[in-house]
Amino acid sequence: MDSTEADDLAHVLDLNKQLLDAAVSGDWAKYVTLVSFDLTCFEAEAGTHLVKGLDFHQFYFPESKPEAKVNKTTTLVNPTASFLSVDKTSVLITYVRLTQFVNAAGAAVTSEMSETRIWTRSTSSSNDWNNVHFHRSVTKL
Repeated sequence: MDSTEADDLAHVLDLNKQLLDAAVSGDWAKYVTLVSFDLTCFEAEAGTHLVKGLDFHQFYFPESKPEAKVNKTTTLVNPTASFLSVDKTSVLITYVRLTQFVNAAGAAVTSEMSETRIWTRSTSSSNDWNNVHFHRSVTKL
């Protein structure tokens, strides 16, 4: 892998961290700049259903649900990134996500989720990446 490829992968990992920070802080304006308008996902909140678009996700942001805002810290364990296409326009990221927060009873809580995300860009020379799909599985610690 050359340094440009390594830089691209590091950049997408950074964008992924920005995306997760936007999600846990409730920053919808930032979140929508990092995802595709036709984002698809499988996640616990949707049961076994494939969710398409952003309406489902917006419900969980504080602007639409003020009582949901909680101070949280996110740590990515063993994040890996690799190109999925020869033209370097798609990247697969995998990691375990640990989220720490203090619940309403004052107890410290850590949740663990296994996540896979796919990011794409319009051309191999573009640096305009968007998350187009993710799969999140919640596990117990």
